[in-house]
Amino acid sequence: MRIISPIDNAAEVVPLLAAGADELYGGYVPSAWQERYRLLASLNQRTFAGAQIESEAELAEIIAALHEQGKTFSLTLNAPFYDDRQLPLVLDYVGRMAELGVDGIILADLVLLAQLRQRFPVFEYHASTLAHLTNAAAVRFYVQQGIQRAVLPRHLTVAELEAIATGLPEIRFDAFMLVGKCANTEGLCSFHHSSPDEIWPCEIPYSIAPCHPPGSANLNQAMERQALWSRSNRRHGCGLCALPALSRIGIHGVKLVGRGAATRVKIRNVKLVKEFIALSAKETDPKVFQRRARDAHSASFGSPCCRNVCYYPEFLEEK
Repeated sequence: MRIISPIDNAAEVVPLLAAGADELYGGYVPSAWQERYRLLASLNQRTFAGAQIESEAELAEIIAALHEQGKTFSLTLNAPFYDDRQLPLVLDYVGRMAELGVDGIILADLVLLAQLRQRFPVFEYHASTLAHLTNAAAVRFYVQQGIQRAVLPRHLTVAELEAIATGLPEIRFDAFMLVGKCANTEGLCSFHHSSPDEIWPCEIPYSIAPCHPPGSANLNQAMERQALWSRSNRRHGCGLCALPALSRIGIHGVKLVGRGAATRVKIRNVKLVKEFIALSAKETDPKVFQRRARDAHSASFGSPCCRNVCYYPEFLEEK
């Protein structure tokens, strides 16, 4: 499996590749977009500058350095949609990205995909997790529109990933791992992530109480789940336990979350996945592998595994 890491600046290229990254992805907002929309109207699902490559010159430097090492860079254009006023600006922008040598485009908007496929067949087109492809029929529809690769949603189980991947062997699938697990289904989320403190709506603590105690069984279940989330740190998201299973079902790439994260965090995550992909090829006892993965999680995050922020919580049920 390939290790796919986020990148936010040119200084990260060398250490990320040295740590074991096979591909990099990131976002860049051109000045024409910022002048008209600022970062609040997200071009690529990030509304803060720390999660964007700062300039076109730096992006060009990143791409050149990667190509020199035989690696690739994919650009995030994964807002759920772009309106008719925005599309011409996006198309001009992508034309410039083609000149710079961008290898792949990660997107969700079908109208944008149709227009880009006509103009720029050179790119590898990835369906973003924002496309919310939760079954093989949905993926097949995107394939018919020109998608060659799909980033499957964060909330799917390994069994669900397998059902999709085995039904469409002609395209490549990526699955998420490490940090940034969310309480919400990303493709259906309508929160605006624009806090200058990078505290998102799903992280604001709140409590639920029945108007007329004791409340229904469904309400009590919702109250319990919310109480657990309020004590969870979504930046402790993991999923290492699932690596052997992801390899078995043919997942092409493990996509690490963390655009805007500190360089040391990105490097740590790449090294962790590299280590456990290697271990999965040698360790035949799944219980031993999972125990070592959980120990690595505790050492990295300073906390035990938590069902809420585990990318593949079905493995927490296996003792």
